Amino acid sequence: MLEHYYYNLNTDQKGNHEVHRVDCSYLPVPQNREYIGIYTNCRDAIEKAKFITGKINFDGCYWCAKECHRG
Repeated sequence: MLEHYYYNLNTDQKGNHEVHRVDCSYLPVPQNREYIGIYTNCRDAIEKAKFITGKINFDGCYWCAKECHRG
């Protein structure tokens, strides 16, 4: 299933930008998020976020992208 993904512009306590699906209850407010695109899974969304930002510190949201959440 295709989903819209965003990442939090702010980092969490471990210095990571959390990646969320658009339907996540913990999706940041619009001014604190950046659109990544439409993907079938969080792994592809995170790889795209790394590519477009040049950063490597992304983590999946525990609630909506659990398979990509490293903690």
